[in-house]
Amino acid sequence: MRVYLESFGCAQNRGEGAAIARQLAESGHELVTDLRAADAGVLVTCGVIGPTEARMVRRWRALSNRLDRVVVTGCLVPLRTGLLEGPGRLRTTFVPIREQSSIPFVLAANHRPLGSGSTDSGEGAALRPLAPGPAATEEVVIAQGCTSGCSYCFSRLARGALASVPIPEVVRRVRAAVARGASEVRLTSLDTAAWGCDQLGGERLPDLLRALEDVPGDFRIRVGMMSPQTLGPVLTEYLSALGSERVYRFLHLPVQSGSDRILAAMHRGYTVDEFAAQVAAARARYPDLMLATDVIAGFPGETDDDHRATEGLLGTLGAEIVNVTRFSARPGTPAARLPPLPPGIAKRRSRTLAALRQRVARARLERWIGRTMPARVIEYGPGSSAVARLPNYLPVVLGERPPLGIELAVRIDGARTTYLLGRPTTAAC
Repeated sequence: MRVYLESFGCAQNRGEGAAIARQLAESGHELVTDLRAADAGVLVTCGVIGPTEARMVRRWRALSNRLDRVVVTGCLVPLRTGLLEGPGRLRTTFVPIREQSSIPFVLAANHRPLGSGSTDSGEGAALRPLAPGPAATEEVVIAQGCTSGCSYCFSRLARGALASVPIPEVVRRVRAAVARGASEVRLTSLDTAAWGCDQLGGERLPDLLRALEDVPGDFRIRVGMMSPQTLGPVLTEYLSALGSERVYRFLHLPVQSGSDRILAAMHRGYTVDEFAAQVAAARARYPDLMLATDVIAGFPGETDDDHRATEGLLGTLGAEIVNVTRFSARPGTPAARLPPLPPGIAKRRSRTLAALRQRVARARLERWIGRTMPARVIEYGPGSSAVARLPNYLPVVLGERPPLGIELAVRIDGARTTYLLGRPTTAAC
């Protein structure tokens, strides 16, 4: 069959979508990027917030109105199946957990492939059709589920309890990604620092990173999002692992709120001071560390003082990336039962946080202007541009297109709110 595939949502979804694409190709099917040429469709869904869920339903309807068969997977399948059912010729195929599928490339609701025997999966937020082929970056999923109990989280309900992928299998997946041409491997799960908490051998994320040191090839590793609650017990070892030349000095550590009262209502399992101490320890070890964090604006019960505490934290934290999300009540979560704030208040607070994060990020990035740094070219942008990553994962937009995967010296000439501007140079780094 000729199959059209779209994947939306988090990095884990993108990797899982890419894994489906590989399985399809290996089974003899043809991946197409033109919906008009397709016999069937695959939609990898996300339901992290209400507007995203609505977009998924619209996308499903658009695909189902054009194709006789649409296969749906992702977080909406186990929790919101009713939204993806329709009358007439709409024939969406759902694959329940533990039930065999007659379609070899379908993923079950627990996101484990069925039929082909392959166990590849990954991470991601793709906004275009996927097709197999070599790529400079590839996501590798290291676990399903998580150990946390955040009161607002839809994803943990969809993916269930933590199930870590054993070290030999992660090594195999990384080897395969490098063999396919990846020069950047992104380790991903709902909470990467939780990896190993469910295993009896006592191995944790730093052990996994040490095992990946032995994988041959010229590539770097980016470790994905982790919770302060699970990072705490392995912080010292993890910071040592970041010293490897193979690992980007990058930390994605969501704080979600600058108020301890709201963090407790969110069931996050740490305080603002504990979060700040982890960031301080990481920066003391690696002054050039790139920090990404997330905040939720307008959580139920959030007062003006709570909001100001979040503003104050972001102002002093100096994160290069702050992902601001307006609270969205998700069905089945404890937070959905709490009285919501008026929409206008949540909207206004999200806008002020977004404006603040832009000012802070611009100031942080401007510190790099005039420096010459090594950078790895990982993707091509619009026109003749390319994106390279510094050793701390900061993106540098180049006005030319060196070969993908190459590492070169780059002089930083400018900064925007989310990336640097640079040019290749022969000067020493």
